[in-house]
Amino acid sequence: MRLSKLLSPRRLAQVLNRIFLALLAFSPALALAQTTSGAADAGGPVWQYTVRPGDTLIGLGRQYLRDPAQWPLIQRDNRIAHDRRIAPGTVLRIPAELLRQQPSSARLAQVFGQVLWRAQAQSAWQPAEAGHMLAAGSQVQAPEGGSAVIELANGTRLTLQPGSELALDTLSLYADGLMADTRLRLQHGQVEIRDNPRRLPNQNLRILTPSAQAVVRGTQFRVGADAEITREETLGGAVDLQAAGAQVRVAAGLGSVARQGQPPLPPVRLLAAPDVSSLPRVFEQLPLRFTLPEQAGAVAWFGQISPEGDPVQVLVQKTSVGHALNIADLPNGRYGLRVRAVDANGLQGLDATHAFTVFARPFFPMLTAPAAGATVRVARPTLRWSQVVEVTRTHLQIAAGADFAQPLFDVVLPGDAWTPPADLPAGELRWRAASLDAQGRQGPWSAAQTFRYLPGPGPADLAKAALRFDRDHLLLDLPPAPAGQHYALTLSDHASLQPALTQLQTSGGMVSLPRPASGKRYLGAHLVDDGDGTQGPPVVQVIDVPPRYPYLWLLLIPLLPAL
Repeated sequence: MRLSKLLSPRRLAQVLNRIFLALLAFSPALALAQTTSGAADAGGPVWQYTVRPGDTLIGLGRQYLRDPAQWPLIQRDNRIAHDRRIAPGTVLRIPAELLRQQPSSARLAQVFGQVLWRAQAQSAWQPAEAGHMLAAGSQVQAPEGGSAVIELANGTRLTLQPGSELALDTLSLYADGLMADTRLRLQHGQVEIRDNPRRLPNQNLRILTPSAQAVVRGTQFRVGADAEITREETLGGAVDLQAAGAQVRVAAGLGSVARQGQPPLPPVRLLAAPDVSSLPRVFEQLPLRFTLPEQAGAVAWFGQISPEGDPVQVLVQKTSVGHALNIADLPNGRYGLRVRAVDANGLQGLDATHAFTVFARPFFPMLTAPAAGATVRVARPTLRWSQVVEVTRTHLQIAAGADFAQPLFDVVLPGDAWTPPADLPAGELRWRAASLDAQGRQGPWSAAQTFRYLPGPGPADLAKAALRFDRDHLLLDLPPAPAGQHYALTLSDHASLQPALTQLQTSGGMVSLPRPASGKRYLGAHLVDDGDGTQGPPVVQVIDVPPRYPYLWLLLIPLLPAL
């Protein structure tokens, strides 16, 4: 009886296909002529399956293959003598293209700042939100100031750094999810990856860049790329870096560079984590400056600042060629600095972390008077400071000691000037100020500013002066002025001493002033410091100047009858 009469056309086709594949598995000549890509297809992912008791190739074909009838290809490629008797523990290599495939997806686990995404290259960019699911073909862009964490189905986490763009080219699962094939394309920027943290088998990850690709299996590493150069730094495990038909294995603690059209450079040791022990822990002024010590091989520094306890959220990212990282501004708060030395190839070294606090707002005022180091001669000088925007009051302290544990004055007041209500003690003094905002929150203290109070001259003691007149002079005998001081004398018709009839300076003793006209006159005296001209308070004495010829009126008596 003919076989075609016993079987339906469909069943007959299946039987003939199995016969052909069986012949193919045991026919070297046919195998060489066959163009079907199997395990020998370099570049295609391969599933490694460990045989369990009771497994058969036919059963594995029904369970996992896209076309169950293609099990003979597995038998051929793995040189299995009998399809029903396979030793448990045997590892079968099965090309992914033979397996049943299902799409996978990724998730935007975290989004910081401005992050954009689109479903495919032709779509419009849209704002990204945490929790959004990303299918194969999606692209994510983190402009400067933004960053994102993408989580794959196997738990792999990719941190997309500011200024980066990533395309999710392939997100595929095979064999009911027992194998994953993921291909990501870093267009530019930098991505940090912790791959397959649960150490699941058969997880394939490739990172493609314009000049290279990194083949990854369960490791932690960084990839940075631009149009011409790819840099790879392995932090744990190992990464195969491929470019221009060549490959290097980059072990933990090493890095390599691949330039466009050139094979990767031999791996080099990453620079050690820099010493950050001397960096400041509190900043009360802006900008922030982190001065880093000399380090062999370092030509630049790469730094990131994140909120304390959240290193994934990058608030500021900066590269500095000098030995300092300068950050213009940060709000008050607690932060973490992550810093790496950069070598001549642009490879970033191992991380050092440093915790610090910013306490700079509201900004303290500038102390304007008395100036730093100035000498004041009055016992109650007026203190002045600059006005600060959004500041309602100023906290002011004056102290005589090296600190402000027991300030002489401690006041909170509006405005930008204040005069002490009591005399300052003579000697060196320090003062400082802090701002308070509308809610009463006080900012940091300004740096303490020093000035010296040197009491000025006291009042002149005219009570000990002897005063007399001759025909043309007012003669004044003054006691000697105190050491380092002299008298300034003013004779005037007015108590204000303005305008002056005569002015003169003397260190004491007998002085002669032009005799004023008779009547009430005013003599003012100041003690003046010889060094800086500081005047003491004026002392004004009223003088009755007698007529120059007191008996001249007697000569007029004989003329009275004529009048």
